[in-house]
Amino acid sequence: MSNNKRVLVTGGCGFIGSHLVEALLEKGYQVEVLARPNCDLSNLDYIPKKVKLVKADVESMEGLDRAVDDDLGGIFHLAALINVDQSISDPKIFLDVNVSGTFNVLEIARRKGVPKLVYMSTCEVYGNIPAGKADEGHPLNPRSPYAASKFAAERYALAYAYTYERPKIYIVRGFNQFGPRQSWGKYGAVIPKFMTALLAGEPIRIFGSGNQTRDYVYVRDTARGIVDIFDKDLPNGEIINLATGVEQSIKDIAEKICSLSQKDPAQWIKFDPGRPGELVRSCGDYSKAKGLIGWEPRTTFDEGLKETFQWYKPRFS
Repeated sequence: MSNNKRVLVTGGCGFIGSHLVEALLEKGYQVEVLARPNCDLSNLDYIPKKVKLVKADVESMEGLDRAVDDDLGGIFHLAALINVDQSISDPKIFLDVNVSGTFNVLEIARRKGVPKLVYMSTCEVYGNIPAGKADEGHPLNPRSPYAASKFAAERYALAYAYTYERPKIYIVRGFNQFGPRQSWGKYGAVIPKFMTALLAGEPIRIFGSGNQTRDYVYVRDTARGIVDIFDKDLPNGEIINLATGVEQSIKDIAEKICSLSQKDPAQWIKFDPGRPGELVRSCGDYSKAKGLIGWEPRTTFDEGLKETFQWYKPRFS
C-alpha cells in the first residue's frame, strides 16, 4: 500500500469513479475528486464521507497543474467520454478528452513526481472476441472511435511507463461494468436504459438480433479491483483485466429485466436495426488479476442485476 494516503480521482463524479471513491474511503484513503466546472455532482451525494472537490478539466494543462501537487500518493485516471454512439457522431471530442486529456494527466503526474497512476481502460480495445476469453495478450482491434481513443491513451500510458521512473503506471481493462448510478440517458448504457424504459412504461429496444454478448462486472467488484491493483507493488506498465469470464446476451438481459419488472418479454421487447461499431462478442479472462492481486468477482450477474433494479425502481416508479 502507498505510504501517502492522499489520492486524486479524475472522473470521480462518474459511475465507476464514484464507486471507486467509496472503495478508497473504506480503505482509509484521503480522496480528492477532480471534476470539470460543469460536472454533475449528484453521484457524490451517495458517498457518506466528504471528499475534497477540485474543479479542473483534463483538457487544461494549466488547470491540472493547479490541481495536482507534489504530495499526492497517486492518481486514478477515469475521466473519459465512453459512449460508442457518441464517438461515431463526434469523434473529435473523444480525441480531445480521452487521448489529449490522458496525455495531460500523465505529463502532470510526471512533472510532479506522483508515485503511482492507475489508468482505467476498457475491453473495447480488444474488439470482437470470436471465441474463448481474452487475456491481456489478446490481439487489440478497436472498432469504434471510442475504442480507438482508449487504445491510443493506453499506448501513451505504456510509453510513459517505459520511459520515466515516475509515475509507476498500471492499466486496468475493465469489461462491461453495471450497477447503481449508471447513466440512463441518450448516451446511457444498456442495462439502465432497459430498466428505466420499462419503469417509465416504454418498451425495451434492442439493436440487432440481441444475440451479441458482453461480460458484465458488477461495479463494486470493479472498484475493489482497482484499489487492490493500486495497493500492490506491481511492475511498471502492468495491464490487468477485470472481468467475470461469463457471457450474457443482450436479449437474455432484456428478458431478465422484464422478469424483474413483471412484464411479458414478448410484449415489451422490440428490435431495431444493428448499429455500426458494435461488438458481436466480448468475454474476458481474469486469471492474471486473480494471480497477481487475489481478485475475483464476488457478485453474480443475477445478484447485481437485482440490486441495480432495486436502485432504479424508486427513482422511476
